[in-house]
Amino acid sequence: MGQIKLVVRIAGVVSIAGGALCLPVGYGINPKRDLSVFSNLADMGIFVTLGLVLLAVGMLLFLGSWLLPGREPEDLA
Repeated sequence: MGQIKLVVRIAGVVSIAGGALCLPVGYGINPKRDLSVFSNLADMGIFVTLGLVLLAVGMLLFLGSWLLPGREPEDLA
């Protein structure tokens, strides 16, 4: 069970990092200067939304990993 907790925590940290990296991308693109599909998506706010969703999911995973049991229950027999 300790392995699962570690994997869930790592997934949470990676998700938080991805969300944190998406937020500046959404604000840093100037649609008047960049006329690509990438800037059009940023203009719609997709990167800000994606960043906030990734941050929320990452925080839930990371904090939820502390609620997982630490080890398997022992046999009482």
